[in-house]
Amino acid sequence: MIIRSKDKVQMGGKNKPVWMLDTDALTVTHTITDAESSVTKFSSDHIKYHLHYSAEYRPARLKKLVNDGTILSYLIDLDRSIAEAIERQVGMMLENDTEYLRAVAVGDLAKARGLENMDRLIARDPVYAAMVYV
Repeated sequence: MIIRSKDKVQMGGKNKPVWMLDTDALTVTHTITDAESSVTKFSSDHIKYHLHYSAEYRPARLKKLVNDGTILSYLIDLDRSIAEAIERQVGMMLENDTEYLRAVAVGDLAKARGLENMDRLIARDPVYAAMVYV
């Protein structure tokens, strides 16, 4: 889904939207008068899932963010917040994981990394439920 802002600017003899969100390409394009467009591409799964969920269930919210010109800062803040929340969850899980603590103590870094990755996958579900699918 492509959402274009109502505000337009003249660029190359054409009216272009000031803001454009492409939920499939995960890009936000910002066009400024007499300048090149800047394109910001997101690559995280949580932004992809959030945009697809929002396009299906909350399209009015996405349109408002695009029209207000706040879509880029919203997605950057959301991306950072979700990544930090997952890392906090993983940290709390690893503090109490005796198998992980033993692996670190004996220097088995491969096992420790594997346990971290497993905990990261487990931590995603509640974080995604609270922050992505809203």
